[in-house]
Amino acid sequence: MQPDDTHRTRPLHQRGFTLIEMLVAMLLMTAMIAWLTPSVQALGHQSILNSEVSRLRAAFAFARHTAISQRTKVTVCPASPNLTACASAWGDALIVVKGDTEDGIRSDEILRVFPGQAAAYTTYSRGWQRIRYNVLGHTSGYNGSFDICATREEGKRLVLSQLGRLRVDSAPVGC
Repeated sequence: MQPDDTHRTRPLHQRGFTLIEMLVAMLLMTAMIAWLTPSVQALGHQSILNSEVSRLRAAFAFARHTAISQRTKVTVCPASPNLTACASAWGDALIVVKGDTEDGIRSDEILRVFPGQAAAYTTYSRGWQRIRYNVLGHTSGYNGSFDICATREEGKRLVLSQLGRLRVDSAPVGC
């Protein structure tokens, strides 16, 4: 007669974790997550600021280069939703336009659109809705600074010179 497989005995040593071991492991994981969360948030904040700085620098460098190379006036401004006029929120999409934008913007004048970033808030110290580059790549009368803030107390400042160059100020900005 064959031994009955339905009545097997359990092994004396079972595998797995005890309740106390599981609680200790969960406590350690919770402590590590609580310790790492502020650094991850700071990293996200810096990423947002750096992305906005890069976007503005790219837009202004493109506009300046185009003005010099094509020997024409070029305007940078925040775009209205339908891209037919300049708006006032510098954190929205930026458009680089050939010529002047005071009489509205035609689609054939738009050279490039730089999409906005909802997580960053950007202000221009002069309050202008546009910045115009002349044929030499200068922004005479439009020099000023851009303050970029995200979710924390400190932001970054970009300074636009009359020569049309944009630089990052080393001192942090209070938001």
